[in-house]
Amino acid sequence: MRFVYALTLCTTFIFISFPAVSAEEKKQGGGPPPMLVETAEVTSGKAEPMAEYVGTAYYARTAEVAAEVPGLVRAVMVDDGERIRKGTPLVMLDGEILSAEIEGAKADFEQNRVDLDKAKKDFERISSLYEEDAIAETEYETYQTSQSRYEKLHITLKARLDKLLLEQKKKTIRAPFDGIIIETLVEPGEWVVVGGTVAQVADNSSFEILVDIPANLTPHLENGRSVSATISDQALGATFKTIIPKGDIATRTFTAKFSVEHKAGLIEGMQASVMLPTSKAIDGLLVPRDAVINQSGQNVLFLAVEGIAKAIPVQVLGYQGMQVAVSGTGLKVGQQVVIKGNERIRDGQPLLF
Repeated sequence: MRFVYALTLCTTFIFISFPAVSAEEKKQGGGPPPMLVETAEVTSGKAEPMAEYVGTAYYARTAEVAAEVPGLVRAVMVDDGERIRKGTPLVMLDGEILSAEIEGAKADFEQNRVDLDKAKKDFERISSLYEEDAIAETEYETYQTSQSRYEKLHITLKARLDKLLLEQKKKTIRAPFDGIIIETLVEPGEWVVVGGTVAQVADNSSFEILVDIPANLTPHLENGRSVSATISDQALGATFKTIIPKGDIATRTFTAKFSVEHKAGLIEGMQASVMLPTSKAIDGLLVPRDAVINQSGQNVLFLAVEGIAKAIPVQVLGYQGMQVAVSGTGLKVGQQVVIKGNERIRDGQPLLF
């Protein structure tokens, strides 16, 4: 496990000046010509011991899309890996038999509406006669019952037709949200039962990192804490969400969940790493991240000493925002470090500010 230190910035002072340098001065000496650079001051700050933990990137939201009605697959409308929008048709089930049932239900419903209109008119007419004592009460009740029967039948037939129309709508299985098709699971000609999965989809606009960590790290992680993460060599910002409340009995580790900002090219299953605090903060030195470069596999920064570049091998202890905590022989607060132009200079080269 690699331990480093992340520091909290106390103060950083950056200054740039550009004194005039004559052509004659540039020609003096046989070494490399002066290089125009920008510098910043070494400062002090607080540091937390940090460790890198490796986990896996996952889509934050996935779904196994299921059929709500049974049917024969007529067409699969998408391919694996295809980007989709919410409501995009994924699979179409055959609906010929259902269409015929709907036509019959519509006919029954329309006939009932005609019968109900006639029953209402008949009852209105009979009611007038009944009020004038022109007909018997039993005849009046017969018409009243007839109207009531047609009204109830109207409700039943309407519900049946609505159910069939809804079932017809469900014959087209659609995407539940924006995302990407992970895998289609049916082919034309297959029979799909109610609840049968037809496709796996994922929301690829947001990712999570799951990392197994020891129990002694959990006190140092509070909800909403920002940490540094890397997925497929891409540096990302991550936010701690929660500890899954169930540990691995064999390893005595617990799964920590982090939300990650979206970056193009991320895929579930990629290796991910996060830098996590392991104990309380201590004091250390801070320089801007741009001050530290890698030369021949070693971390190096350049001090500006009386206008001359001086290479100092350093050990990176941790990160805090745009600052990096380092230690190196002879490095102390107040010195000037090169933060721009350091990729092109060499030890002992004259500098221009």
